[in-house]
Amino acid sequence: MKAIKYSLPILFGLAMLCCFSANAQHGHGKWKKEKVVIGGPVTIVKIKPHVSRNAHVHYAHMPRWGSVVTVLPAGYLTYNTFYYHRGVYYTKRNNGFVVVHPARGIRITVLPIGYRRIFIGPRTYYYYYGTFYTKVVNKEEYEIVEAPEGAIVDAIPDGYEVKTKDDHEYYVLDGVYYGEVDANDIDGGVGYKVVKM
Repeated sequence: MKAIKYSLPILFGLAMLCCFSANAQHGHGKWKKEKVVIGGPVTIVKIKPHVSRNAHVHYAHMPRWGSVVTVLPAGYLTYNTFYYHRGVYYTKRNNGFVVVHPARGIRITVLPIGYRRIFIGPRTYYYYYGTFYTKVVNKEEYEIVEAPEGAIVDAIPDGYEVKTKDDHEYYVLDGVYYGEVDANDIDGGVGYKVVKM
């Protein structure tokens, strides 16, 4: 019990030292933001000033956002004006079908294979190929929702832009800004954090 009593002030002191160090680095243009999570292990998430421009590697085998196909993949499902196949949404445009972000509120019954589970506070989100879902209460359905601020994803579909704001580069897909961050729980150690702009 004594060890716990004395280790809490030490942990607090270390957290404060990390905050001071990160703030000092911020003043020199090395890092944009930090986030200290209290109530568990101290975690600092820093947004890198420059992106590596390979955020879509995980989805490299999938179609690029905005690309057009003339024929939908076999086995697609229809949701309102959207056509869905393995986590990718299409809508009819002219003589083809364009890869797009689906409308918020659409519900599906099965998440795409390879989705990522993300916890933000008490809520659980599911992410795949640029789309965030939440589980519908008391139903076996998942609803498409806005990208939650602070969510860290493992990849972004090809078709994003790289934009500079406040001397930092961000990936931008469908109006959502992602900052590149270190993420130990993701293969390759790099993640992409949803940032509110």
